[in-house]
Amino acid sequence: MNNERTVVLENVSGQPVGLKDTQNRTYRFGVGGKIRISETSLQDILDYPASKIIFNEGMMKIDNISANRLYEMGLTEAEIKKYLGDNYSAVVIAEEIEEEPEEEEIIKIEEPKVEEEEKKEEVEAPTVKAPAKKPAAKKTTTRKKTSSTKAKK
Repeated sequence: MNNERTVVLENVSGQPVGLKDTQNRTYRFGVGGKIRISETSLQDILDYPASKIIFNEGMMKIDNISANRLYEMGLTEAEIKKYLGDNYSAVVIAEEIEEEPEEEEIIKIEEPKVEEEEKKEEVEAPTVKAPAKKPAAKKTTTRKKTSSTKAKK
């Protein structure tokens, strides 16, 4: 954020003027009053519709800022001429120089051509069916009753 207070606003009307910005700050100017603000604060003031009307009426003058910076803030050339007053110099719009793109090497990789017969012929893997497992039979244990009687002698 640019906190340098380099832009000067001056009341050139014959009455006190008040400005607001988008941050809801108020700036009050007496007759002939001046204030130094940052470019960011000026942008906020110009973005506030009521304050912009005061500039359009010619009641305020902006000083110590270039016409190009005001143009970058979204003002038209007619507005810039009115706001800067005697300090206006034509807006010089810097043209962007288009550099020719460097030639890119395009490498084409060709896939080996496959004969049509090979494409048609598909190898089918034999399907192996696993034999169905028989359910394990339950083992039932049967105990024979043995008599534990001893042979009598």
